[in-house]
Amino acid sequence: MIKPHHASRVSLTIAALILTIVSASSLALADSEAQLMNRVNAALRSNPRLNGAKAYTAAEGVVVLYGMVFDEKDRAMAEQTANSVPGVTSVVDNLRTKTGKWADEEERINTQLLTSGFTDVQARVIGPYIYLSGNVISPADKDRAANVASSVYPNKQINNMIFVQPGSMF
Repeated sequence: MIKPHHASRVSLTIAALILTIVSASSLALADSEAQLMNRVNAALRSNPRLNGAKAYTAAEGVVVLYGMVFDEKDRAMAEQTANSVPGVTSVVDNLRTKTGKWADEEERINTQLLTSGFTDVQARVIGPYIYLSGNVISPADKDRAANVASSVYPNKQINNMIFVQPGSMF
């Protein structure tokens, strides 16, 4: 018969052994996740078009992409690159695109132009430039439309290609 004191020591030893094994396996898992993250980031860096994309591991085999790439084509390329790395089972795409950012900026400017009464003026954003086009009835309106666009994004350069077409006199 096993003495109660001896039984608790055996139980304690078994529990300690289990904790040691679990700790070692979770450390190994954390190391493998860090290695996977490093391999994915190295693969992304190997393509200069993906230099704004970065990755981290969220769970075993799951990689999260973040950062900014130029367009949707580069976004798809980053996802494909990450998926091709051995050990990746799933990719979560949180990348942003510069062209998507420009579209958001265009929308803000065009909304402000409409709010200011410019129904026949449109803005197009490409990088640091705002291109204005459309028609107004006076040079003052052309300047005012440029001021409206500049008020939304003051650090962007305005290329004002608005056509002045005087209205009817009658």
